[in-house]
This record gives sequence, structure tokens and C-alpha cells, in this order.
Amino acid sequence: MTLLRHLRTSAPLLGFALLLVFPGIAIRCGLLPFEFRFQALVIVASLCIALCMFAGYSFSELGLSRPSVPRHWLGCGALTLLLAASIVLESHFVAFAHEQPNWIGFAPFYMLVSSPCQEVVCRSIPKLLTDRVQMSGRNYVLYSSVVFSLMHNAYGDPVLLLNTFFAGLAWGAAYLVTRNIWPLIFSHAAVGTLAFSLGVA
Repeated sequence: MTLLRHLRTSAPLLGFALLLVFPGIAIRCGLLPFEFRFQALVIVASLCIALCMFAGYSFSELGLSRPSVPRHWLGCGALTLLLAASIVLESHFVAFAHEQPNWIGFAPFYMLVSSPCQEVVCRSIPKLLTDRVQMSGRNYVLYSSVVFSLMHNAYGDPVLLLNTFFAGLAWGAAYLVTRNIWPLIFSHAAVGTLAFSLGVA
């Protein structure tokens, strides 16, 4: 009975993780073209947000209601600088051969669509799910970081998986404290843009 209860409580977490990771697996297996990775992200994120709305969760519960708390922005600003410094340092010691995106078309999409989608599905929604099964804050941060990292498996880059895991730990911990997704969206957009410009991502 205890095992059955454990499986029942774990099922939403496992199902959600598989939903987010599936596009990357499909790309790695040749079932989905690599060029469709961003469209897949938008579709999956839209589906997840729609399901949350259908389940009765509010925008406030998704961390989308308080964009103007100064201490949240200051804290995430400091976190952004720390992550940016680690990326610059890494770019000097690790050789990368990533193809640069077309910035004119890519930058607006990345900052205004991709980063918000990733933060909502990798920070806000996992917090709702882990709260529902009474998971500790530490385990929430770990779960959301693993999911965030594995979402990037389409690139087939172990260093990128490590980078996204550690960035996920930082952003997950920040969301655990603030429950405010807006500063994290800004941080994600800034750090990601820097990583792309340096060829780290």
C-alpha cells in the first residue's frame, strides 16, 4: 500500500518531467528535426500553462503577479552577475564549437518567448507540483534543476547539461525564496544571451 501511494504521488512529477524532456528525446532519436526545438518548447509550455489554468491555478500561483518587488530584482541581479561571471570564466578555459544563431531573429524570441516559457515550466509549475505532494524545498530545487537540464538534451552537449543544471539550482533556489518569476525571466534572458554570444550555449 505504501509503494502504491508513493507511485501515485510521484506520477504527476514523472509525467510532467517526461512531457518536458520528450521533445529533446525525439530530436536525439531523429523523430523531430533539430530546427523545430523552439516550436516544441512553445507547444509544450503552452500546454502546461493551459492545464494549470484548467486545474484552477491563478497567475499569482504561477509567480506572475508581483513584478515590482525591489529586493527580488536586486537579489536576482546579483545572481545574474554571478552566473554571467562564471560563463565568461568558462569561455576562457573550455573550447566550444557551437554555431551562432541569427541574432536579429533569435534575440527577441529568446528574450520574450523562450526565457519566459522555460522559467514558467521549470520553476513555477514544478513548485506547484512539488507543493502538492509535500516535497521539501531542497528536493523541489533539485527536481526543477534536473528537468531544466534534461530539457536541453537535444543539443547532445554534456557541458551544456551541466551548465543548465547548475544555473537551474541557482534559479530554483531564487524562486523558492521569492515566488516571483519576473526577475528570473530577466536573469535567464540575460545569462542565456551572454552564453550564446560567447558560444557557450
